[in-house]
Amino acid sequence: MIKIKRKSPYQIFLDTYGEEAQLDMAIEEMSELIKAICKYKRFYKTANASEKERLVNDIIEETADVALNIEKLAYIFDTQKVEEMKEFKLTRGLEQAKSVKKE
Repeated sequence: MIKIKRKSPYQIFLDTYGEEAQLDMAIEEMSELIKAICKYKRFYKTANASEKERLVNDIIEETADVALNIEKLAYIFDTQKVEEMKEFKLTRGLEQAKSVKKE
């Protein structure tokens, strides 16, 4: 059986739209997530059930968009190095959390 090597979806985005457009899209999506989080913090406590659901769903949607764009950025700038840095920062953060005294 012959295996066909498929092109990464991130490479398809790069080939189609270019690197600059991918960087701009990441900025746009991150700003939309910031806006959704701000609205959640401002309105959630006083919102009715359907408004609360919308606020939460907006954060979920924007988080998914940002996560995909983070993966595109990692692809552009070196996925392996990004993964190594994530591991370093996670380990460091856990060590810092262990040293914080709970009152």
